[in-house]
Amino acid sequence: MLDPALGRFDHVVAMDSLIHYVAADVVRAVAGLAARAEHSVNFTFAPRTPLLATMHAVGRLFPRSDRAPTIEPVASDALHRRLAEAPALRGWRTERTDRVQCGFYTSQALELRRA
Repeated sequence: MLDPALGRFDHVVAMDSLIHYVAADVVRAVAGLAARAEHSVNFTFAPRTPLLATMHAVGRLFPRSDRAPTIEPVASDALHRRLAEAPALRGWRTERTDRVQCGFYTSQALELRRA
């Protein structure tokens, strides 16, 4: 999805693909996607909440070779700050953000739009 050879798009949607990235990598990936988007980039990330951080830490104590890739909880405030400070994202602004929850599933949706 990050290959520039895939072309340009009016809008980019990356749902649950960036939940496996640490904050710095989320910013790099979003910047790469934004470089190819005309209007908006919408994505989700795993928000760092006390419960999710605890579950994540406990899960690391019991490694299994057949487990799905791990999520990387990211602090929302820190991610917003990193996005705002990223030189490659000048000209983009945070529009909407919303928590998505259903049972054990939790993610944070975020929309960036060209300013």
